[in-house]
Amino acid sequence: MITPLYLSKNRHATWLELFFDLVFVAVIGVVTHDLAHTHNGHIGIEQLARFPLVFIPVWWIWMTHTLFANRFDRDSREQRLITLGIMGLLVLMSTFVETSLEEHFSQFVALYAFIRLLMAGLYGYIHSRHSDEVVFAKDMALSITAGAAISLSALAFEGWVKFILFYAGIAVDMVWQIVLRHKAETRPIDRRHLVERVGLLAIIILGESVIAMVAALSDVSWQMTSITGAIVGFAMIGAIWWIYFDSFEALERSKRLTTANVLIYSHLFLCMGLLILANMIRHSILGDLDTPTFSLLAIIGLVFFYLGKQVPYWYAFPPWRKAIIGNTLVCVSITVASSFLPSNVLSLTGMMSGMLIYVYLTHKRILSVSVDQYLDSEAH
Repeated sequence: MITPLYLSKNRHATWLELFFDLVFVAVIGVVTHDLAHTHNGHIGIEQLARFPLVFIPVWWIWMTHTLFANRFDRDSREQRLITLGIMGLLVLMSTFVETSLEEHFSQFVALYAFIRLLMAGLYGYIHSRHSDEVVFAKDMALSITAGAAISLSALAFEGWVKFILFYAGIAVDMVWQIVLRHKAETRPIDRRHLVERVGLLAIIILGESVIAMVAALSDVSWQMTSITGAIVGFAMIGAIWWIYFDSFEALERSKRLTTANVLIYSHLFLCMGLLILANMIRHSILGDLDTPTFSLLAIIGLVFFYLGKQVPYWYAFPPWRKAIIGNTLVCVSITVASSFLPSNVLSLTGMMSGMLIYVYLTHKRILSVSVDQYLDSEAH
């Protein structure tokens, strides 16, 4: 047996994993800088595009380390040191984030590739010690190394070619791991642990949303508009929490989630959606964003949030599929309609109302439908 943590009955996130989550959220706080600042009441297309381009490499580091820990974490001193090293390198990466696509591109790429090679080394170690028990560890090490090498080759080029190579390396890494899903099923994910990790990440990001809201309140005068925006914004954060965690226990017990792919890639969109919505709420309090940009953030953020939240449930529980699609369309339609209201605070109020309607529809059309045949009878 490789590790006493894997599939243990009462396994929860370790203290180091929680620390890693906090460091990751601190780093993405820097990543979202472009969404937090306006220019003449506007966020430009370049700012909006830079957010996912910088977020995805950082997110991929967190997610793949989480997957490794999910299956192979022994909480040993050696693994603790490597994890702390990765965390330190992530913090160093964050210092180059704002200019990562400009003058500090080389530093950003080099640090990313080095972290990926550390991850490849972890899988290589597992292969060298447990090749009979874990048939995919060598393949994982190769996929990560290949992706890192392609990304690192971007340093030899200039212009748009270097960006293509950097993100091509990430894409190769992601796709290769999807291809390995059948081999990975020989050592299924510790489902409850992985669901707990992504849930903890979501709730930490929601906490960051509250921090951003409080910071915004400290920068404005206490007027009816800012007070209303704060009240509605907090209600919306509460509604997001309710929507995300209302049926979380079912996801923890889903029999169909034998690999991590559905949770991994859906939560890329969910995390980006939460961060976009957090900044949208902040701007509604500050009143520093024009209506078209505010509406764009609202629609993109909500669509990303629902896409990330709904896909795992749609995959895991077929009896819920029609209601999931219908409920989501209702909520998104309300958000689109709300974007035509005359002020950002009114639009935010419309969005929040749509989420409350979604909560009601979930209880009526989803949670009332039994999916017991798709659930494990008990936890590990």
